[in-house]
Amino acid sequence: MFLFYYSIAMQICAILTSACCLASYLVSRNKVQLYCFVGFLMYYADCMLVFRDDYVMASSTVSHEAFFIGDPAFSIIFGCATLMSFWLMVCAYVEEGSIIVRFCPAYLFVGASLAVTLLLPQGYVHMFVFYSLREVFIAWMLFFAAYKYITTEDDRLRLRLSRFPKFYVLLWVLLLAVVAENGLVLLLIGPGHVDIPLGFFPERNFAENLLALVCEFVALRSSLTYLSVRHSEPPTQGGEHVETYINHNLVPYAASHKLTPRETEILRLVLLGKDNQNIAAELSLAPGTVKVHVHNILKKSQKANRQELIQDYWDY
Repeated sequence: MFLFYYSIAMQICAILTSACCLASYLVSRNKVQLYCFVGFLMYYADCMLVFRDDYVMASSTVSHEAFFIGDPAFSIIFGCATLMSFWLMVCAYVEEGSIIVRFCPAYLFVGASLAVTLLLPQGYVHMFVFYSLREVFIAWMLFFAAYKYITTEDDRLRLRLSRFPKFYVLLWVLLLAVVAENGLVLLLIGPGHVDIPLGFFPERNFAENLLALVCEFVALRSSLTYLSVRHSEPPTQGGEHVETYINHNLVPYAASHKLTPRETEILRLVLLGKDNQNIAAELSLAPGTVKVHVHNILKKSQKANRQELIQDYWDY
């Protein structure tokens, strides 16, 4: 009964996160959110496979010791769809445009999964290797993000990649825990000796589920931030939440358009809906000086007026 509610909870978390990512994409048109939507939707489908396998195993005469992978074809399809969605999300975040880099990992994953399925004899080693290919794919994503951070000469991109150091480290810790749990249960102890009501499936690796929950939490938080602002009518009035969001993204936006510190300061006030007269009074500048700075900001951002500038900032 515990595993029944456990499986339902994992499905609810995945589909809720997917729905929030879709909503935030429709508001922001941010491709990172779009890829997150597809990734969590595919992960939901993968959870449904686990749910099905539980009750195929429970209602059959198959021993809990069986070498059971359910349907390898569906596992490969949904596993690849899930991982590729998140890989494309990583590529979008680090601005990787190479078609080969973006799509080659999918072919390698499918090819390796088919090779393991067809060539390795059925057994616990086969199960361990089959599901460990997922962890290899995730490790590749993490290595690639680190590589981009080390090698990039773009200060804006480096700043974006340095925003989540604790999350990055936590992903590595949980990824290693996934491999350790599978290795411990499949290669050392044996599923038949694990005190679980149903057979052990690497599909339901509890460390992997925790990894998914951590990613869902980060995605939900990001989505709710996007949903708090309007896409068609960006907020122009101040407020604690709006100011926090502006301050959070101001530095990378200014760096991407090569704004000076003074221009960045004035941009912040423009985003809060203040006119030149109010900006001049707040910064103790002449209105003409503020007008020149605003003109330079519009020129550097290639926008015709304040409304386009504000819209571009919220899109960013």
